[in-house]
Amino acid sequence: NLIMQIKVKDNSKQLAKKLTAIQKKQIPFATAQAINNTLFGLRKEMAKQTVKKLDRPVPFTQRGFLVTKAKKTNLVGILRIRPEVESYLKFQIDGGVRKPSSKKVPVPITKNKRLNKYGNIAGKRSGLVKGSKEFIATIGGATGVWKENRKGQPPTLLIKFHDSVQYTKKPFDFYKIGKGYINGTYDRQLTKALAKALRTAK
Repeated sequence: NLIMQIKVKDNSKQLAKKLTAIQKKQIPFATAQAINNTLFGLRKEMAKQTVKKLDRPVPFTQRGFLVTKAKKTNLVGILRIRPEVESYLKFQIDGGVRKPSSKKVPVPITKNKRLNKYGNIAGKRSGLVKGSKEFIATIGGATGVWKENRKGQPPTLLIKFHDSVQYTKKPFDFYKIGKGYINGTYDRQLTKALAKALRTAK
């Protein structure tokens, strides 16, 4: 699974040298708060980065990140990708070959096929063939969805079926984005959370 984890080891001895016994008890709570605030901020950042790095990602992809919160008794927080989103986003992260388990991969011929605002095949859920002039066939060695043209003109290939798709580009650097955000945010969040916890310590 593709996850980003913040795990804090016990450094309370060094941190607590100048604190009272009551204040020391606030350290695990503040640390957990800092982890969680960092991860929720990272979740928002990942959504922004999908828009920047990917070609018109759908809202489902932008919302495809989940946080497992840390607790004061377990200082580990995790940002993970929803399994449904990871199934296709992983190819934008690690590259590789996408091989469907049963169906072939429909790849639109963008100059011929109208796409929706997210760059996907419009109305794909209701079927690839639209209208009476479109049909599925193998012509000239290419299997896919074709469209009839005027008499005497050859049909136009709209969508070509592939056994697999090779992803060589890796536009969404999940780990680099995560590490960069955590390194630039966590210490500030810890300072803020600890200051708040010490003010309310009783």
